[in-house]
Amino acid sequence: MQQSGSSTRQSPLSRRSVLRGIGLGAVTLIVVADAGLAYRAYDQGVFSGGRGPAFDPWRAWDGLTGPEAVVGAAVLAANAHNSQPWMFAVSADRVDVFADRSRATGANDPLLRELDISLGCAIENMMLTARANGFTPELVTRPQKRSGLVATVHLWPGPVVRDPLFEAIGHRHSNRSEYTGEAVPASTLTDMAALADSDVDPARLQWLTGAIDRRRFAEMLVEATRAPNQQSMDSFAWWRGSWDEVQEHRDGLNIDGAGLPSTIRSLGKILPPSDRSAADATFLDRTRLQAGSAAAFGIVVVDNPNRLHDRLAGGRLLQRAHLWAAAHGLGFQHMNQVTERIDRDHDLGRSSSFEEPLAALTGSTAVLGAFRIGTPTVAGVASPRRSIEEVLA
Repeated sequence: MQQSGSSTRQSPLSRRSVLRGIGLGAVTLIVVADAGLAYRAYDQGVFSGGRGPAFDPWRAWDGLTGPEAVVGAAVLAANAHNSQPWMFAVSADRVDVFADRSRATGANDPLLRELDISLGCAIENMMLTARANGFTPELVTRPQKRSGLVATVHLWPGPVVRDPLFEAIGHRHSNRSEYTGEAVPASTLTDMAALADSDVDPARLQWLTGAIDRRRFAEMLVEATRAPNQQSMDSFAWWRGSWDEVQEHRDGLNIDGAGLPSTIRSLGKILPPSDRSAADATFLDRTRLQAGSAAAFGIVVVDNPNRLHDRLAGGRLLQRAHLWAAAHGLGFQHMNQVTERIDRDHDLGRSSSFEEPLAALTGSTAVLGAFRIGTPTVAGVASPRRSIEEVLA
């Protein structure tokens, strides 16, 4: 899922009804003429997207050195719902990685699949940044349920290696815009699949590129997006509907990251906030557009999606693929509604209606996660991030 929270009182007019009911020119005149709306535009950060303390980590990360640089890159990794479910303990020659289960996304991730994948994404950024800072990193998986420790990255002295994927860390952002539908060259898909080397074994990448396969998976995504009530509530909890919330929490999802054109984003900030029901409807509409415009879907497959080692490896591969896409100007968006629904069903002790169709489409019963790629119509933007000080154990 991509959004989440508790229900609020529904405003008399939704964003959608206002935008459909009056023209863009009329809205512009209202905003210019009404001092109250002008102040709301200022207060809601209409003119301040990507600014403020919540976005400082994106600007500061590459100026750090030593183990601190490794953590500075880790906090910029892709993660579920921008929940940032990690903590780190730093010493001169190692960084311990902990799962912060208080930041799990509830019914959307009852088996903690996405939390572990998120940690794998962070670890990949750590490995790349360690090499760029003159370390030879060694990853050791260390699952300890009581403390939450999942892995240690040892930092041995080594040569400075600035991988092209490292260079992409600072401008890797999820792109939730509608893609053009333009096909991605087969050579691109081959290069991305080759990112699955022995370091991330047993994770591997396969593609859904044919029109029929893409349509079938898109339909599954849309159906899975019709989430039961508890998933909807737990998802909406991560929605930050105001500029103050973004700066206070420094996490979660907000309208700037929704992949909308800049004018629509600005209007969305000025108009009254949506309630959960309206947000669910918008999320469903957006999923149809997103899934339907994908040039290809990537599927990450492992040996055992319930094993921590496989989940971390799959997260590392997902982060590599995302960084590769950013370096080559491609849009990239994690789309895990189907596996979320499967895990939710399993947590409730029942079989899932999504399992057999997913296995038939992908040829695997060990799908870990999925994403879409393509040529975006709107540039991706930075998401809020907690500072290093906030994530040190």
